[in-house]
Amino acid sequence: MRENRQSLYFFCRILVLINASMDERAVITGIGVVCALGRTPDEVWEGLLYGRCGAARIDFVDFAEFPCKSAAITACPTPQDLHISPRDARIMNTHSFLLMESAVQAYRNAAIETTPEITPEAIGFFAGLPMVDYETDDLLAAVLKSSLPGGAIEGGLDYGTFYTKGYREIYPLWPLSMLNNIALCQSSVRLKIRGENAVFSAHADSGVSAIAEGVAAALSGRAKIVLTGGVSEKITPSGLARGHIAGVLKSREDGTLSCRPFSSLRCGTTQGDGAGFLAIETHSSAVARGVSPLAAITGWGRAFGLGDESCGGPTSAAITISMSAALSMAELKPADIDLLIAHGDGTSSGDKNEIEAINELFKNCPISAISTKGALGNLYAAAAPLDTAVAAYVIKTGRIPPSLYSAPVDEAVRFDIVTENPLQKRVSRVMINCHSYEGQASSLIIERVS
Repeated sequence: MRENRQSLYFFCRILVLINASMDERAVITGIGVVCALGRTPDEVWEGLLYGRCGAARIDFVDFAEFPCKSAAITACPTPQDLHISPRDARIMNTHSFLLMESAVQAYRNAAIETTPEITPEAIGFFAGLPMVDYETDDLLAAVLKSSLPGGAIEGGLDYGTFYTKGYREIYPLWPLSMLNNIALCQSSVRLKIRGENAVFSAHADSGVSAIAEGVAAALSGRAKIVLTGGVSEKITPSGLARGHIAGVLKSREDGTLSCRPFSSLRCGTTQGDGAGFLAIETHSSAVARGVSPLAAITGWGRAFGLGDESCGGPTSAAITISMSAALSMAELKPADIDLLIAHGDGTSSGDKNEIEAINELFKNCPISAISTKGALGNLYAAAAPLDTAVAAYVIKTGRIPPSLYSAPVDEAVRFDIVTENPLQKRVSRVMINCHSYEGQASSLIIERVS
């Protein structure tokens, strides 16, 4: 796996260098996002600027055994909203609906449907996708029909009954709903996309991998235009249990609901759900189509190093390597970066390692930094594309939204975390960090298009 990532990195590095010599860049021409702060890019941007928090107490499952009782839950679009037939909806779930809504937004905002020369075979589609948990209701009828006297819990199951007729209560195509890539398939059918495609799973680094693959496809000519992004996990009891077992989901004793990135009061992260997609093409393609580029993606880097096993996450050395690799690919120095959108998940060891890495890399130059997780929650595979959308808005407007709940800032921080109010500042280059709890560190570079 690590060798494959290194091969992809060097392959894409060569592509970027070749195209840079021809003054070619991969640019963003469309954005689609949906999360707890809104269902359009403008709504989410406004929410971030005004310091709104998408996290709230979860009230749809029993949380007696869960220390963390909050999450940033999205008002998910319904199949009716997306004009999905009841038959197709039976093999889709929240992550599919989030992906379709955000991908359709990016597709339309990039004016792809009004450009007839872009054929279905010329559109690439890449996504970072989550783990998918089964739904109890999908199996409940079969279990009840196969129960021994006393019920499924007290009496157990009659397996003879289950295998002769009980199983017939399960929808025949139910296994398809357990495949995370069914979301990509259904959206491809909806948008008539037939070009190169791939799925990456399942943590925050997978969103960076999807973006990197999309940029490589556009620069190499393998795709005329690319839709690329990521989707979070659906917030379920199983997903929350995984977070608690990993030791990353916690609430403060005083009842604080939200995660506090880089704060001295941090104690854990808050799960969020949402999706973000970008339309990417070469700068010359955008100019030829008469579409205004929003920003350019000029570099990325990845590294691995598992930190504290009790809480996971990459080591500070791995984070430094990923940031340095992204700078190298973009042919930039630390002093060239105007803003860092940090991973900043609010966990004790995760923030500690990232603080150390940022302090080391930017020790000789001032850097402004924020994390969006206090407002949006931890979006896993959707984090990188959503933060990329934020970076594009920052570059466009010259306003940096505050990092929610980061005050009081940890005394170890040696960089400027924007808190309380938006900061007015001309920003030309943004670095984005995304980490997984399995030790992967990834970074992206987003730049102004002159």
